[in-house]
Amino acid sequence: MNTKPQSYKADAGKPNPLLLETGCPRALLAVIQVLDFGAIKYEPHSWQHVEVDRYNAAARRHRIARDMGEDRDPESGLLHLAHETANLLFQLEMKCLQYG
Repeated sequence: MNTKPQSYKADAGKPNPLLLETGCPRALLAVIQVLDFGAIKYEPHSWQHVEVDRYNAAARRHRIARDMGEDRDPESGLLHLAHETANLLFQLEMKCLQYG
């Protein structure tokens, strides 16, 4: 067993999640609030069982509402941009699963 103190970590080329987590904590929290709202309204991770085109349409509806000057979704009270982002993340997750 190696008992020497470690002074080097071989993490070059590995993704650094802290860039997102510490760089955009408010944005992440806003999206998490949308996910919490959806988990209560439906159930956790139920978005995984819906066809991807539905999330494309939902993201566009939130974008249109923002373009018309509405900041918050009337049903959830959360930012339309956070809803749009969640819908885009669902689409991205499905594409990543599809293409690796």
